[in-house]
Amino acid sequence: MFEWAQQGLERGAALHVPAARCLTAVAGPEDRPEIVEAAKDGDEGARCTALRYLADGNDPEALQLIERAVATGSAPVVEAAVDAFERMRSVAAVDRARGWARRPTRSAPPPAGCSPGGGAQDSDLVLGALREAVMGEGPDAPTLWTLVDGAGRLGIACAAPVLRHVYRETASSHLRGRAARALAATDPSYAAGFAVECLWDCEETTREIAARHAETGDARVVEQLRRLAADPAEEAEVQTAVRSRIGPDAPAV
Repeated sequence: MFEWAQQGLERGAALHVPAARCLTAVAGPEDRPEIVEAAKDGDEGARCTALRYLADGNDPEALQLIERAVATGSAPVVEAAVDAFERMRSVAAVDRARGWARRPTRSAPPPAGCSPGGGAQDSDLVLGALREAVMGEGPDAPTLWTLVDGAGRLGIACAAPVLRHVYRETASSHLRGRAARALAATDPSYAAGFAVECLWDCEETTREIAARHAETGDARVVEQLRRLAADPAEEAEVQTAVRSRIGPDAPAV
């Protein structure tokens, strides 16, 4: 499984998630030492796979290994570690994340509020980590994906200026889409502002969010919604969102 995941990375395909599922089906207790070692010092494919496997199994060393991976791993390993952490819902994971967030370092995983177990009490930590990541690492920092999602999930209104900056400055169309989704949940001006711009975005998920929120009092919005509705190449999810805003004959509602 580790070799297959590594081959996938070398081809530009992330296979660590299905590799971890396969590992779950075939690995036994006697294989745990080798898996833990792979999570510590294996190649990229092995580390990503092992971290996902250990996190999904709530292994007692998973949190420590995730922290190590974020501090020492390559970009694919960091992303896999953060993704693995986000799936952990235990009280221990949330408590550990709150401890990480209070440390004066950017090498820790994201705050507890970015995980499903976090809550409103973690908003200040998420906002602080979001600001720190943008100021210290720029609008393409790997940790921003989770922090942007966390800010949106918690509805942190004070995060809107930072999220707008990320949307404008990031080179990643996927992160821009996440920022748009977070802005829809945090920025009262989104419907009349960024949502209009998002209707022309290259990512279908971003266009879908915009189609659900953009104010139809703007003639540009109505015209673009009609164009998206009539475009046979447009994604089904986008057209479904458009039809929730305009009728079959395309009048604005």
